[in-house]
Amino acid sequence: MRNSARNAAATGTRTRVRAHPLLPDRHAWIDIVLTLALVGVALSAFGSSFTGSAYLVVGMIGALVAVVVTHLTRAAGWPFVSAVAICLAVFFLLGGPLCLRSLGDTSVLPGPSTLGRVTDEAIFGWKDLLTTLPPVDGDGPLLVLPWLAGIVAGLVGLGLAHLPVRRAWLAAALPVVGMTAVLSGAIVLGVRHPQSLLLQGTVFAGLALGWLALRARRASAAVQGGSTSYVRGAGAVAMLALAAGLAFPASAWMAGTDADRTVARNWVEPPFDIGRYPSPLAGFRKYVDLQGRDDNSNVYDKTLLDIQGVTPGTLVRFATMDRYDGMVWGATDNALPGPADDSFQRVSSTIDNPVDGKEVDVTVTLGEGWSGVWLPTVGALKSMNFETADARAKAEIFRYNLATSTAVVPSGLQPGDRYSFTAVEPDDELSPETVGSAEVTPLPPGAAFIQGPTEKWTEQAANDPMDRVFAAAEHLRSQGKYSDGVGRTERIYVGGHSVWRLSDEFVNAPQIVGNDEQYAATMALIANDIGVPARVVLGAAVPEGGRVMGKDVSAWVELRAADGSWRTLPTEAFMSKTPPADQVPETNTPMSGTVIPPPNPIPPPSDAGEQSDADLKERKATRKKAEQDEGLIPGLPGWVGAVVKYVGLPLLLAALVLGAIVAFKAWRRHRRRSAESASARFVGAWRELVDHARDLGQVVPLGPTVTRREQSVGIVSGQAGALARRADSFVFGPSVPESAAAATYWESIDAERRAMSHEVGRWQRLRAAVSLRSLRRTSPRAAREAGPGAGDEAASADGRVAGALGRLRDLADWRSRGTPD
Repeated sequence: MRNSARNAAATGTRTRVRAHPLLPDRHAWIDIVLTLALVGVALSAFGSSFTGSAYLVVGMIGALVAVVVTHLTRAAGWPFVSAVAICLAVFFLLGGPLCLRSLGDTSVLPGPSTLGRVTDEAIFGWKDLLTTLPPVDGDGPLLVLPWLAGIVAGLVGLGLAHLPVRRAWLAAALPVVGMTAVLSGAIVLGVRHPQSLLLQGTVFAGLALGWLALRARRASAAVQGGSTSYVRGAGAVAMLALAAGLAFPASAWMAGTDADRTVARNWVEPPFDIGRYPSPLAGFRKYVDLQGRDDNSNVYDKTLLDIQGVTPGTLVRFATMDRYDGMVWGATDNALPGPADDSFQRVSSTIDNPVDGKEVDVTVTLGEGWSGVWLPTVGALKSMNFETADARAKAEIFRYNLATSTAVVPSGLQPGDRYSFTAVEPDDELSPETVGSAEVTPLPPGAAFIQGPTEKWTEQAANDPMDRVFAAAEHLRSQGKYSDGVGRTERIYVGGHSVWRLSDEFVNAPQIVGNDEQYAATMALIANDIGVPARVVLGAAVPEGGRVMGKDVSAWVELRAADGSWRTLPTEAFMSKTPPADQVPETNTPMSGTVIPPPNPIPPPSDAGEQSDADLKERKATRKKAEQDEGLIPGLPGWVGAVVKYVGLPLLLAALVLGAIVAFKAWRRHRRRSAESASARFVGAWRELVDHARDLGQVVPLGPTVTRREQSVGIVSGQAGALARRADSFVFGPSVPESAAAATYWESIDAERRAMSHEVGRWQRLRAAVSLRSLRRTSPRAAREAGPGAGDEAASADGRVAGALGRLRDLADWRSRGTPD
């Protein structure tokens, strides 16, 4: 020891000895710290997708777990697959307490329900994240995603840092490339607007380049003498700072505007079809006064909702209808042309809705007259909180359309349901000075009938589109009459707003007669024909006291202004309340109290809001065909589902089987290395070398009478003989071997195993890792070579079967290079 110290002092070198083999050395600490730092920067990309910072805490815990497990398994000599298996177990074990704590006591211990929920969120949560309007709840079940992302990122970063690669430049760059891929994946799963270009550009670039430089210097193993050059270190820091500083403007330039960013949300269609629900405008007649007639579906004098937090006169929106198909105005998932947030999306309790206006806190309690899926709201929602018994279930399926400010609860709403929300009331006042949008909105098929009346009613107006809209609205208000079709002489004015009802029986009739349904539907078509985008809204104006009843319901029109906002054209601007003159309908039969409708009319929607039977059958057939086209995975072509089913699942099963084989061999190697006695460790080490040679395809004799030196002859290895003699000397020696000697012998065996693997091709190494040869107790060929003294087992029926299987296996086995014949 003194001589070693004097020699070290003479050469100017020092030998660093770790206190324990499991403790990381200086290089390992650098890899661990930089891996965690880069994982933190990558996970910060989810900042725009989640509320709060819980996602980052959970993700970093996952990364820390993965890094610790990866380092310990490597220090113990276990394969990387063991680290993956341990992290998978930790993922399920801690997934409930960390991510599903809001579910209650069932998430404290990983019971079947918790494990099932964690698995479901890990597999299908990505789809929920991409189809939910960001940001999602930062303490909800989707926390499973950053938890899983942190574990995967930690495994990727430190796993690639420990991966043995022959090329120095590849060994240095591999973990940095892996972490860059992790950052790219987090950005793709985020939103169009980046969370922080400074963090994801400058900081990440500086850390990645510094790590790359340190690993490149380590891999090159450059020998330097003398003292450390502080000038060189300062220059390296300056260059890194310059590169990181250039990364910020470069990332902003390459990314372009938010609209040009490519994220997965651009390609994912939300799995929700609003077209399956009937148009609420088609059922407008359930809100009219029946004048004494009995109808259970009528809610004219029933309470629809009690609303608090808004002033009287505020408009409550039930639904917005933005598309006319010739039968009804209905809500769609594509309200605006081009890419926009115009679909019905999942939302969390907090909604990122960039609208300027007055903020209000509103509470709504649904009354006895309310039913259906449409959720009454005010203005543009900023948050939503359900307060009924099934609040969580409603919150998970709640959908909201930013473009139309329409909310839907697909499971339906019942009287007594209560919810509260924060909303912004925008400036939606329409004035003659308002400039209409220049976007072209073509007329739907069958709506060409509106062009003639539009030209006639606006011929005296100026050329400005908005002036023409006001002129057409004034004509409807002044020339039209109001009727709900309830009175005996008014039953000829049927409900609905199909092409037949709006053309022959409204604008082209001798007299324009209808109610909110026909007037609003016609006014929106006229505005679209003029060139101003329009849509129909069903709702009510809040009366004094906040109790909205069926008689308060009306329909109005919204027009799009040049600034992109929607302005309200109130109902009284285009509809008159003057009833039509009393008239007896003309019939070809004596009066019997029955009104004969016009010949062959298109069946109007019922009072309950359902379309005609033919229309419903057509919609059902279309949905059935779409479901068949979707295949196994909704939103993807059928062939993708078939590939996943018939190719992906078998591959997954094969991977699980092969992984189990590798894990079992790793467990067997650990048992042999950690045997109680040192002699048993020598015996286990030699068996490990023999098993490795058999997995490589080498013919090694086995049996109770075969010595290690005889086995070393069959092992294609330059050190097999010396290792066999060394094991015999310790096992059969006069004294009990020391544990340190066994550890040293194991290191020699590991080195020889690696040398044997390098002598064969990569494909054969992979086959050896999953080979089952070393798992068999004996080999048929060894039994044959042992001769008659091998025992009666070789002569038994089982021996004959094993021999036949062994011969077939030998014909299919690949032999390693240099194996003796």
